[in-house]
Amino acid sequence: MFQTMRLVVVSGPTREWIDPVRYISNASSGRTGWELARAGLSRFASVLLISGPGEEQFRALHGAETRRVETTADMAEATAAAIGDDCLLIMAAAPADFRPSNPASSKIKKTQTDMLRLDLAPTTDILRSLIPRASGLQNLIRVGFAAETDNLLEYAAAKMKAKDLDFICANEVFRDQQGFGDRVNTIFLIDRAGNSKTIGPLKKSELAPALLDQIESAMPQLLQRNNS
Repeated sequence: MFQTMRLVVVSGPTREWIDPVRYISNASSGRTGWELARAGLSRFASVLLISGPGEEQFRALHGAETRRVETTADMAEATAAAIGDDCLLIMAAAPADFRPSNPASSKIKKTQTDMLRLDLAPTTDILRSLIPRASGLQNLIRVGFAAETDNLLEYAAAKMKAKDLDFICANEVFRDQQGFGDRVNTIFLIDRAGNSKTIGPLKKSELAPALLDQIESAMPQLLQRNNS
């Protein structure tokens, strides 16, 4: 079912610069997206990995087209350019939600102020920004991720509806527990009807093909609905 489709995986964190040496980001390694792209090499007609600045080993993949990005705006632009007809988009990235409104052009010195205040503005909501373009494409399947610390399934379901997704993968993340950067994870795959499938706990190298299996099994119904 995937053999005639293009897989686009968006992976890793983004950076929003405060000044030339400091930035806002998160602990995403990019491993989950990289594993998904790797698992897709034997299944899809082509694979594109769009990677933010996570761990270097997960920013390129032999056999796949790769594109490196840094900011959330960069990632949004690359993703919009990558999607097309007959495409599975998996948004496994963890883009920064906010950016400094007025980044400094030179390093902010500690001696300049006793208190540093950052005014933040929201970054582009990448999946939501794709809705107008996606409506004109045939057989574009969109899968999002929701990394949460509280009310996991409730927040994930709300995100899926707001971003008009076919699936959302919900997972809990904590700094000192399972989640960002770990090799083992559990995800809850939720579809438009609200059905939830637990995948894991598994190594991320096993989680990726298991997730693709679940999506592939639902493809006939998804394509029929999209073409009706």
